[in-house]
Amino acid sequence: MRILIMSYLKKDSKKHQNILKKLEQTAVACGHQVDVKEGDRDYDQLHLVIYDYIAVVVPASPFIGAKLNPKITEAFAQGGSTSGKKGCALVVKSGLSSEKMCRVVMKAMEKEGIVVDYFDVIVNVDHAAYIGKRLG
Repeated sequence: MRILIMSYLKKDSKKHQNILKKLEQTAVACGHQVDVKEGDRDYDQLHLVIYDYIAVVVPASPFIGAKLNPKITEAFAQGGSTSGKKGCALVVKSGLSSEKMCRVVMKAMEKEGIVVDYFDVIVNVDHAAYIGKRLG
């Protein structure tokens, strides 16, 4: 299965990069073909039609509240048809509103026609390895 991991994580955070790497490695070990794209930079070159599964990985809001990055909806709008595709919403835990951020991302994905079959709040790198097995 072709899986796209759309990452909106901070590039300079070692924790975020380790989590992203572990997600990719575990999904590849399960036999999937995985592409990781940075949503902040690569969204104008994104072709979502070729992927069977779309995983959106975002950081939680720093303390309280959950605001969706507007580039997420732009990427879906410019990426082509996503209606009926399967996907998951993943949020890296920080602050108090990780679960709320997960709900906000799920709503945005479902609004674009993606069937969200899995969602979770990633606590650490080991948890990311567990989640990577569930992608696809």
